[in-house]
This record gives sequence, structure tokens and C-alpha cells, in this order.
Amino acid sequence: MPLDRVSTLRVATINCLNLALAGRRTYEGFAPYTPDEYIAKTQWLATLLDRLAAEFVLVQEVFHEQALSDVVRQTASRGRAFGLAAPFADENNTKPRLGLIWRHPWQPRIESIVDLPPGCAVQVPERGEHAQFSRPLLRAIVGLPNGAALTLLNVHLKSRRPEYVEGENRDDPYAEARAQLRSLIIRGAEAAAVRRLVVEWTRDSRAPLIVAGDFNDAPGAVTTRIVADTSWAPADRAQRDCMLFDALDVVRRPAPGCGRDVGYTVLHGGEPERIDHVLVSEEFVAQSKRAIGHVASVEILADHLVERGRAALLAADPNGTDLSRIFPDHAAVCVAIVLGGQ
Repeated sequence: MPLDRVSTLRVATINCLNLALAGRRTYEGFAPYTPDEYIAKTQWLATLLDRLAAEFVLVQEVFHEQALSDVVRQTASRGRAFGLAAPFADENNTKPRLGLIWRHPWQPRIESIVDLPPGCAVQVPERGEHAQFSRPLLRAIVGLPNGAALTLLNVHLKSRRPEYVEGENRDDPYAEARAQLRSLIIRGAEAAAVRRLVVEWTRDSRAPLIVAGDFNDAPGAVTTRIVADTSWAPADRAQRDCMLFDALDVVRRPAPGCGRDVGYTVLHGGEPERIDHVLVSEEFVAQSKRAIGHVASVEILADHLVERGRAALLAADPNGTDLSRIFPDHAAVCVAIVLGGQ
């Protein structure tokens, strides 16, 4: 469809869970995919991509761009409808990276942000300075039909996994507490660094911004609130200009099961949590005088999480494929934004 005829923009985010080529090592303790597992995983993700029907899909935990390309090639269009990028995810990569899939004829301009902005580095106890994002951010700028330049920022903040230092006794409860503290400090510093960028890009600007991805924290967590700086208390014009809003807070028609209190994107120990978010600037909030569109719907695709949980208990399905390795451990979140007048 020509871009000047686009009236609705769909933006999605999904943490793929170790999307890597068969036979390649990723995290310690996670065995490389067999060829059959790799085919099953890429086919499943391709089906999800077709189901999302999004113009832009922000993906996390991409180890190899070739694997992302294999996903796209197994979609209904055999890849002809899509473009993709996953900076730093070359064949020798051993760390989780961020990627972007877009639908033609969109032509995003893409850059990676590796370093925390000046003044955002922090000292982490027993570890030293933290001055780079755990996973480099992926920024994409695309032109909308009305001429506005939309910025999409894909984020994957530091996980809640304890950050131990060499020689630390992992059986010591206090050592675990210190490791958790380090992880929190790193995630908080990265959240503040993202906030610094948000302010830089939105202050005195009418250009819309969407920040989405795996925040590794709940909507009300301090780190998430740092990124958004959202409060429903009265805010002055300058403050609101730099705010971000949770799509589930400003959506006009929430999809069934996707309310703020009942939607979830992960199951930690069987407990549902929502740690994958889509935050939008006021240009996509219907109540704003600066709105150039509005969030019309939000979908959280989480059915596979329950099935994945069962598979983890059973270790494998009757055919011998461990579905807990195939299915992502996160739900996909897809936001539909109606462009133009309300």
C-alpha cells in the first residue's frame, strides 16, 4: 500500500528468546539449537509475524541477523513484504542484540546507540563503571504520511538476573542481595539514560516518539517510571511535552484480557507480570491538543506462554521437541495507532 494511503500504523514488540542459528552457543546453560529445533522456532516466529500484521516489529534477543532473515523468509509473503536489520548480530556474535522488521514500502533510517549519554554512567559496587547499554538500543526514524518524522526506539534493559562478581559465593544470601543490587543499579542507570534521550528528542518538538521493548520491570516500577516520567497529576506544558504514556493507559478500545491490571507478558515462577511495554509520546494521545493520531487498540498475544509452561514441566512434547525452547518466554504486544484526525 502506498504510504500516503496508510491510515493505521501497527507497531509490535517481541522478545524472541535466544534467536540464534542452529549449533551456536548463546547463554551459559542454554544448549545450542538442533537443526529441527531451529526450523520449529523460526517457523513459529514467522507465523507470529503474519498474525501481528504490523508495519514495524521491534525484536529483542537476536543473536544472528541470519536467523531473523530465516524467520522473515517463512512468512506468507516468503519475505518479499519485509525489510529487516539487527546491528551487531553477525555470525560470530555471542550476545543478545536488538532487531527491527518493517513492512515495505516503509524505509526506516536505523542507528544503534551503544554508549550511555554523557553524564549517565554510574559506579556499580565491586564492579566499576557502567557506561554502555547492556544491549545497544536500536533507533529507527521513519517519515509518516503527514510529513512528521516518527522515532521508534527499541529497548532491552538490564535483566533482573543477579550480577555476581568473580569469586562471589553464590550460596551466600547476602552475596545474592549485593548481586541483585548491582543488577538494579545497572537497569536504573540504563532507564535514566533512555530518559535523557527521550527528553532530548521530545522537548520543544512535535515529532512523535514510541519507546517499546523488554523493560524487565512492571509498569509501576521505578525504572519504568523513570523512562516515561508519566504522572496523572496535573502537569505543565513543558513537563507533558517530554512525557511518555503507556499505550494501555491511553488506548480507546482495550482488547479483551488486555487491561492494565490483567494483561501480562511473562510468567515468572507461574506469576503473571507485564514487563514488555509500548510507550507513546503525546502526539498519539487522543486527549492531547498536539495529537496527530491516537492509540486505537492494544493486543497482548500470550497464549503460547501457558503452553510453554506446560512444556517446561513435561520437558518435551510427544514428538520430542521441547516447546519451552521453541516458544518465546515473553508475549508479543501490538499497538494499532490511527493516524490523522480523531
